Amino acid sequence: MIEVRVLGPVEVRAGAVTMTGSDRRQAVLAMLVAARGRVVPADRLADQLWNGAPPPSATVSLQAYVSRLRRLLEPDRPPRAAPSVLVSEAAGYALRLPGDAVDAWNFERAVLRAPDLPPPEALETLQNGLAWWRGSPYEQFADEPWAQGEINRLAELRRTAQEREVEAMLRVGRTADAVPAATALTEAEPLRGEAFRLLALSLWAAHRSSDALDVLRRHRLRMADELGLDAEPVLSELEQAIREQRLDVLAEAMRQAVRPAQLPRSGTVFEGRQAQLTALDTSTLSVITGPGGVGKTTLALRWAHRAAERYEDGQLYADLRGFGPEDAPADPGDVLFSFLLALGVPDHRVPPGRTERVALFRSVLAGRRMLLVLDNARDADQVRPLLPGSGGCAVVVTGRGALQGLVVADGALPVPLDAFGDEEARDYLRVRLGAAVDAYPEARDAIVARCGGLPLALALVAARAATFPLPAVAAELAEEEGLESLPDLRAVFSWSYRHLAPDEADLFRLLALHPGPDLTVPAVDAVTALGRPGTRALLRRLRDAHLLIESQAGRFRFHDLLRAYARELTASRDTEQDRRRVVLRLVEHHLYSAGNASAVLYPYRSPDRLGPGPAEAAAVAFADRAAAFAWMDAEYGNLLALTEVCPKHLGRFAWALASYQQDLRYFLDDSIDLARRALEVAREDDDPWWVGFLHYLIGRGHLRLNRRAEARADLERAIEVGRQTGDPLRLAHGLLSVALCITGVHEVPSRQQAEAAFPYATEARELYRAMAQPLGRVEEANTLHPIGWYHYYQPGGREKALRHFRESVEINLRLSHLHGAASSWMQLARMLQVSGRIDEAVAAFEEALELYGDVPGLRIEPLIGLYTCHRALADDQNAQRARAAALGLLETARYPDIARLRSILGVKDHLSDNSGNESPSVK
Repeated sequence: MIEVRVLGPVEVRAGAVTMTGSDRRQAVLAMLVAARGRVVPADRLADQLWNGAPPPSATVSLQAYVSRLRRLLEPDRPPRAAPSVLVSEAAGYALRLPGDAVDAWNFERAVLRAPDLPPPEALETLQNGLAWWRGSPYEQFADEPWAQGEINRLAELRRTAQEREVEAMLRVGRTADAVPAATALTEAEPLRGEAFRLLALSLWAAHRSSDALDVLRRHRLRMADELGLDAEPVLSELEQAIREQRLDVLAEAMRQAVRPAQLPRSGTVFEGRQAQLTALDTSTLSVITGPGGVGKTTLALRWAHRAAERYEDGQLYADLRGFGPEDAPADPGDVLFSFLLALGVPDHRVPPGRTERVALFRSVLAGRRMLLVLDNARDADQVRPLLPGSGGCAVVVTGRGALQGLVVADGALPVPLDAFGDEEARDYLRVRLGAAVDAYPEARDAIVARCGGLPLALALVAARAATFPLPAVAAELAEEEGLESLPDLRAVFSWSYRHLAPDEADLFRLLALHPGPDLTVPAVDAVTALGRPGTRALLRRLRDAHLLIESQAGRFRFHDLLRAYARELTASRDTEQDRRRVVLRLVEHHLYSAGNASAVLYPYRSPDRLGPGPAEAAAVAFADRAAAFAWMDAEYGNLLALTEVCPKHLGRFAWALASYQQDLRYFLDDSIDLARRALEVAREDDDPWWVGFLHYLIGRGHLRLNRRAEARADLERAIEVGRQTGDPLRLAHGLLSVALCITGVHEVPSRQQAEAAFPYATEARELYRAMAQPLGRVEEANTLHPIGWYHYYQPGGREKALRHFRESVEINLRLSHLHGAASSWMQLARMLQVSGRIDEAVAAFEEALELYGDVPGLRIEPLIGLYTCHRALADDQNAQRARAAALGLLETARYPDIARLRSILGVKDHLSDNSGNESPSVK
């Protein structure tokens, strides 16, 4: 159990361990707690830790602090397992603690809950919340600039809680407790009018009217002497009411009789969106955002009807017409006029100016508990004049724009709304159409897929299905292209589209031509040529209009129906030349970025078949292997999709992706399919280099899948092309691959296999030796594996074999070819293992495991080797640890010959007896 305390000196308790103090590790924890679960960028943490002047080692130091905190917060987390409490996200860190783990969070939850409870329960809740306080918040960091905002916010919230506590005491008749509590508030805040109002009310309720009047008089004089101000009007009115002994004021606490109930009918009951409904319960100002047709109004009204009883003074509703057929959004002044009339203000007393109406509106709502639904807002400026000034009211705003200003400046809770999941969509149809929906599961699921989870689309279809059989509706939808079957939805989308600026509209249309799942800012910059800041701003405006979805920071995607709508528009409004240009830019950006990543991941590949690419491709450059690897992982779906629209670039895509697909991620079937498609184009172009390379790539893919018979034919063809064209590199690659095709990539070869592979490997070695360095030297290291196995089986040849394997390791390490070195360690480890030198084999497998880093597919084989070695050493604990790690990777990594590995882990879990056996192997 983790307990973090910040309402006083910052400390954390994790089990029996308690961390206190004011060092930088403690400061990092405090900053993350203050962020309340939000991601804090690492550069901001470093800047705050070192007061705006972080040293060059700041990043390393910050990582060390985070690492130590993780050990404290998750002492039982297995090595290399992803952290779940202090997580890394979007180039920063965030705390993912349970809601009851932090005292400040418990306190805030109590303050938010109290207004919704009956007075006795509210009083108990507030007192429990205030009991969390032990002193000044973030006490040891009180002088740090980064802590000031959070300290002030919590201190103000504490004062609010204490004031509500006094109000609750008065409501339950505990005036004897209310007087000292209110007196303490006035002593702590001598100029705070609300504290003196509560003290005067408490004294009046305790039949001490003269004391109440004296308190108000002394406060009035102090305000005049120290600030030169008059007392607040509410205090003057209270003073007059006490003098006149208007007990109705004391009893009703300024309640008014008019109780508007303006909520529209909620519509069809549907039990989805539970997470969003729960989120709305936690905030007094919420902003529901999402694309047209996603159900924002439905959700807002459903929640409002459910929550209405908590707000005994009524509900107000307004359609602000931010996005709709009318061009003019509702004027806030007009909305205020209607609200004031509903609240009982005579029309002749409503002032003409917006500013005066805002002031009157907030005065009328002061002390009331009301619920406001502001539907279909255009932007934050339209909403702000309609917000109450007191905290007793709740406001729910809906809009297609992100309304980010309300979140940033007004503390609104963002409630983003996306399309239904498949099961939610089915449930929706069941509610609308009854159980008959499930009588036609194929038609039902086809409709769900076609509507893309949009409630508006589902509603349109459900209306049609109420008259026609479900299979007929599904068939009609299947026959329609684009949005022809959903014309009303097109109208909804068009309302948003009409509000775009010309450059926004152009980009919205043309990005729909991208065939992949999403797009990054650099990729879109290749289309716009605005530079990344300008492109990012353009994308964010489309996101804020909810015509694009920012699924992750910096990654944007279309909803399927919006993509269909945008493609309709681009087909009719953009020229063929413009459409071709956009697709070409996207293809070139991803192709040349992939080439850059490949050059970092495998720097010894030659020749470079891509080059730097045109400047307008805006290709991404990579500083290190981790960045290149991460980009390839993130963009793989886009890369594959783009290969479907660029036949003339297929060979270059195959070249750029080859190492990633075949050596790192084992997307071998993808690689083979791409190479086959590229091979058809190369044959049509009669390009022998590409024909030879693609045959080699297909054969190598089959080889890594242990499909040796299928691999051999393509590899022999690659050798043939290499000899015909006089291409020593192509020839050497083919020869080495045939040698490995004979010996196998993942197993110990037999004597017969090693001897058959030897001529191919030695010829390849001579060719590599004659090539330029370091390429030739790196590839020569690979030939030493089959050559080493040949010598292993020759009389007295084991030491020579050992030297070959060790030389292979040394070459790769010297040239910093780490994955090549890991592969060499694997071969050496297997030879040591079958030679009975198990302890040395364990060390070699561990070297390979370390060099393979965090690539799941590559780490499985050394883990298997460690498992079998530890079993041979009767080291059950380490054996089971290696086995568990290997099984975990098998669940997540695509890996060739997976059945063999499962067999090792599950059935035959040790080396077969190889005494007198010519083909020792791990089976």
